[in-house]
Amino acid sequence: MARLLLLLLLIPLAAAGADCRPVPHAMGVSCIADQPQRIAVLDSGELDVVLTLGLQPVAATTPSHAGQFPVYLRDQLAPTVDLGVPQEPDMERLAALKPDLILGSKLRHGRYYPILSSIAPTVLSERIGASWAENLQLFAWALNQQDRARRWQQQFEQRCADIRQLAQQKQQPTVSVVRSMQSHIRLYLQDSFVGNLLQRCGISRPLAQQATGFAVRLRSPVAIKQLDGDILLLSEYAVERGSLIRRWQHSGFWSLLQAPASGQLYSIEDSWWMLGIGPTAALRILDDIEQVLISYDVD
Repeated sequence: MARLLLLLLLIPLAAAGADCRPVPHAMGVSCIADQPQRIAVLDSGELDVVLTLGLQPVAATTPSHAGQFPVYLRDQLAPTVDLGVPQEPDMERLAALKPDLILGSKLRHGRYYPILSSIAPTVLSERIGASWAENLQLFAWALNQQDRARRWQQQFEQRCADIRQLAQQKQQPTVSVVRSMQSHIRLYLQDSFVGNLLQRCGISRPLAQQATGFAVRLRSPVAIKQLDGDILLLSEYAVERGSLIRRWQHSGFWSLLQAPASGQLYSIEDSWWMLGIGPTAALRILDDIEQVLISYDVD
């Protein structure tokens, strides 16, 4: 974010013209209307940001497993056009909507930037996931909603302080974040949305989950003891397609996870823990963490 601020200071004011503001981002500099009205978002993180800042997108992509908007955001949405999956947004539909701002990420949409920027001014973050807080600041700048973003940041920091205090009262239990897919089970590391969020709020992680990187993938129940931690938080992706952890529950290795030394197991909602990657999802996660810590039994 500091690099983007420096770039902005170096741009001559005349370059922006009278009707737009220059906004540096991962693919260059885009000139954005002072108050964008027709905003299109290309991933769930951008959708979360726009709604958190009190705006309504005209179009958005949907999670690939569901073909619909994230459950926790659905009731906040006015009629919003579905652009398909984040990896392959429907460009023809997007162009027909005549947006005045497009938000996405270089990681997922960088290859589409020439097309996107020909449709409307486009702002892309460098990454997704662990960069969620920096992305909020970038998109708030593009949307000219910095004040709302600052108020949200203050609320978040207060919630983090409350969580830290509660975790201390519970003797700092280690928290393991586990997601069951169809073909493997993920243990989330520091360079993930949830890993970064928990780190920001001082939540202790098992040693194996303190490493850099996105996630460790487990494919055999032989590795079940790697589901370590005082608290095990388990989400399941697209359960209707099958969940590997449920098959593991019928193996002889499941008893190892249920041993007295194992952590306390809690189910968490995949929609905001894994698909949200934005500020509203972050606060919902902190609400969940608070309830888990309150119910956690210290031996």
